[in-house]
Amino acid sequence: MSLNTIHSGLTRVARFACIIGGLGIIALSIMIAIDVALRKLAGTTLGGAHEIAGFIFAVATAFAYPYVLLDRANIRIDVAYNFARPSIRAVLDVIAMIAIFAFVFMLTRSVYDLASASWASNRMSVGVARVPLWIPQGLWVLGYLLFAATAAFLTVHATVGLARRDWTLVNRVAGVPTIDEMIEEETHIEALQNDAGDAANARKDDR
Repeated sequence: MSLNTIHSGLTRVARFACIIGGLGIIALSIMIAIDVALRKLAGTTLGGAHEIAGFIFAVATAFAYPYVLLDRANIRIDVAYNFARPSIRAVLDVIAMIAIFAFVFMLTRSVYDLASASWASNRMSVGVARVPLWIPQGLWVLGYLLFAATAAFLTVHATVGLARRDWTLVNRVAGVPTIDEMIEEETHIEALQNDAGDAANARKDDR
């Protein structure tokens, strides 16, 4: 199995995890809206909404990190980077990816230790909901494990590209998106929006 095939498969998995996280945020918004309406109209509350919101937000963001990394949407300081030769940029990209992996590895280990301690002691949240902490923390660990695996793979993929002196591959895997790539992405999004609008207008005309 080639690295490009693994990259494509990992992207699909990360996109699915990102969608799950987004659905969680949508569900969170609905829950908060209901809670606010109940407070205003009935003088009551769902109870534990704030606590559950924190859990959902933490899990959703962890689930989104792998796709952010694969899409190269993470923030990079590129003032000097843009003036360097392609070979120098490729070296900097690999160094940056190694640093990301090291940080994510330590963070994942800390999150895993926290979830393991909660499981061993059967800790409960301190709010009204009284949720066993190992449940949200276990999902949190799952997101960070995928994040760490993604960072590890991208480090290997970028390093292979560097060893082959394939600067384009290194940039495509771990580099900062070029201006042309960003313009193409924005143009593609605008084209999709226009297509959706045309399809909606066509359905109205059919009626």
